[in-house]
Amino acid sequence: MTSPDPNGPVARLLRYANEVHALAGRCGRPDLAEVLAACAGRWQDECTDVVVAGAQKRGKSRLLNTLVGHPDLLPVDADVATNCFLSLRRGPRLTAVVHRSTGAGPVRTPITVESIPDHASMRGDAGRRRDVVSVDVTVDSPLLDGLRLLDTPGVDSLTVGHRQVTVAMLQRADALLFTLSAQDQPVLRHELEFLAEAAERVQAIAFVLTKVEDSANWRSLMEENRTRLRTFVTEAIAADPGRAATLAPLLEAPWFPVSAKLAEAAEAKRREGRAERADSLRARSGMDALERHLRGFAEGRDSARGATVVAAALSVLGTLATGAGDDVAAGSDDEGDVAARLAEVDAGLVELAELSGRRRAGAVANTFLGREVAGIVAARVAEIRRPYENTIATLKKQDQIDRYMAELPESVQRSLEAAWSQIVHDVERLARTTLDAFARDLGMDPVDLAGRGRAMPGLSQVQVRGDLAADDAGDVDLIRDVLPSASIGLSLGGFATALLGPVGFVLVAPAIGAAIFMGRRSMEKVQRSQAAIRGALRDQFSVVAREMTLDLERMVATWRVGVEQTADESLARRRKELETRRAELRSASARSAADRLKARRSGQDRIAAIGTLTTRGRELRAELAAAVAALGAGRADISGASG
Repeated sequence: MTSPDPNGPVARLLRYANEVHALAGRCGRPDLAEVLAACAGRWQDECTDVVVAGAQKRGKSRLLNTLVGHPDLLPVDADVATNCFLSLRRGPRLTAVVHRSTGAGPVRTPITVESIPDHASMRGDAGRRRDVVSVDVTVDSPLLDGLRLLDTPGVDSLTVGHRQVTVAMLQRADALLFTLSAQDQPVLRHELEFLAEAAERVQAIAFVLTKVEDSANWRSLMEENRTRLRTFVTEAIAADPGRAATLAPLLEAPWFPVSAKLAEAAEAKRREGRAERADSLRARSGMDALERHLRGFAEGRDSARGATVVAAALSVLGTLATGAGDDVAAGSDDEGDVAARLAEVDAGLVELAELSGRRRAGAVANTFLGREVAGIVAARVAEIRRPYENTIATLKKQDQIDRYMAELPESVQRSLEAAWSQIVHDVERLARTTLDAFARDLGMDPVDLAGRGRAMPGLSQVQVRGDLAADDAGDVDLIRDVLPSASIGLSLGGFATALLGPVGFVLVAPAIGAAIFMGRRSMEKVQRSQAAIRGALRDQFSVVAREMTLDLERMVATWRVGVEQTADESLARRRKELETRRAELRSASARSAADRLKARRSGQDRIAAIGTLTTRGRELRAELAAAVAALGAGRADISGASG
């Protein structure tokens, strides 16, 4: 990397970061100094890191595959696994390496490209996914020259684990591509909240609207997305004007409507030698404008990276200001200053106590999730059992029953497998709604659920046997079977006698009686077989419902325990911070007058330094924001993408 202009914004930024780093050290906050050191230390990295984020099924992976020219490289039908990300960088050949974090330390394992989904997607084997931190993929794509693309887990509201990984990735990101789909619902509240959090860390942000090829109203959807973003930013700034500097740039971020499908079709036409058609499809895909913008990120990495450093520095200064303010209050001659600070801490502790009470009450309510799971399973199983019972009632002959029974086990198995995904979806939605409300009530992020792709528990196939007793001659009941048949035969034989004489009676009466007897036997056999099948189905579906319920109750219990443990850790961490601050305030106020005066002057000096550095940081951020806004001169060509 060439040395920056000593009078340019990048050089001034580096000097600024060093000053904030030194101030954090003087304030006894080496942890904050380390955050800045790690952020600024990335200046030696010649690769621009672009995080690609978005909710599940928004087209992230297919977009990345198209950008690097390998349609089948990353799994497009399953989300990236929790606690994992995929890194795409340039290399001489196509390779993949899994990075694991184990008790024995980091482990690096080369894998085949074809096995990437097994290690990094939610459809993969849980054993292979265990401990996987990232999968590093190299591909010889010119777009990746000086550029690294990071595919992250979805930031859906149901996946706080996914979201945390993605937010953590933003600490090392120079830019963010946020994906939305033209075939899906507009941007949701939790996505906007993620963007607000991202804007605190990354200034170079662009929006990508995917799948525009099959959407007739993608333009109106994009405008609705912009309107929702504008409303969210306006309300957030009104509630906290201090967020204007980080949130306002979101409204100026470029939008790129693209179609990976059209881009892939263009490449297919090019291979066929149809260059003109290929160029037309490529232009309609919108990918060229997006690629120009990405190249702008790579060429202007200093500006993008500088914005990230400024954001980190301002965050550090905000934390230091709180500590300096406490020192000034503790050294004040007015005891009310310390009392006010202590009252603030005590109010925080009281609020935490209330939250702890709500946590206990919420945990009790969460225990009823298992009962609701049983109700969901029972209702779904009853739905798929009902058509079978209706069909059984239409079977009038034993050969029909025999054929039906031969096909029944496989048919039921298919029905159960089809119903399973819907049952999991219903349970997931129930748990998400309940546990999300629990988390929000405690001031936590949305919860982490991972039910999609869950395998159906092993279920015993339906086993039904016919009513074999109906074929047993010894099973004839004289009163039930013989007498009614004989009586009807004799009655009809009387008519035959009148017409044919005694011979008619001898020939007709026994034949009619026998026919009626066999008909009754056959009908009763069918009825008994129908009853046997219905009974077997009821028993079988009852067993199935129990097995499914048990499996899903375990799944929900795991989610519930995880969320409640996270809540406990969050509450404990916040309590520790407040109690530490209270102890420091009390200790400082108990010092001698001379020591308090010294602490007050030190705090005032730090506040002044922090104020000066904060002002400079905001000026630098505005300057860098203008430079970032100019990255990738090719803006979204809205008229170029085809609906």
